[in-house]
Amino acid sequence: MTQLKMEKREGRWSPFKAIAQADNFIENLMVPSIGKELAVDQNLDFPNLMNADNKKLEQFLTMYGGIKMYLETQLADIEATKNALDAAFNESYSTAIYRLVEEREEEGKKKFTRDELRGAILDKYESLKELRRDIIEQEAIHRKVSGLKEAYAQGFQTVSRIVSLRTFGGSNA
Repeated sequence: MTQLKMEKREGRWSPFKAIAQADNFIENLMVPSIGKELAVDQNLDFPNLMNADNKKLEQFLTMYGGIKMYLETQLADIEATKNALDAAFNESYSTAIYRLVEEREEEGKKKFTRDELRGAILDKYESLKELRRDIIEQEAIHRKVSGLKEAYAQGFQTVSRIVSLRTFGGSNA
């Protein structure tokens, strides 16, 4: 399985870097993208699916089903990582709120508004800012892998319907 890596960031972070990391993750999965590459790599012509013989339909079902299962395991890993990061962030964030509120009270300063408090925490605790960025990156990866899995699931369902029509419709190719 592909390992999810939390690497030290170089340069200034941006949401576009999170999206680029998600794209890189998808590329490293070594799963063919849905489109022309898939047809060429597997010699499977999706637009001409209705005319495919039973052997080709079996190839489609095997490929789509296998890749969908693989992507489901990847999603489980991504979700586990994201959930662990979320839990760590929430616990640390709660502790940071407590500490910052205590400090303000001891100094006799007015209370922060909710937005000011969030900004002050993320400004003071770089590790929380990094953790939040990791969560954003995992969310972007999750969305992209989920979309790819859904595309393969849809392909599988389409081929499956054709097999059903042939089986129950009495037509044999």
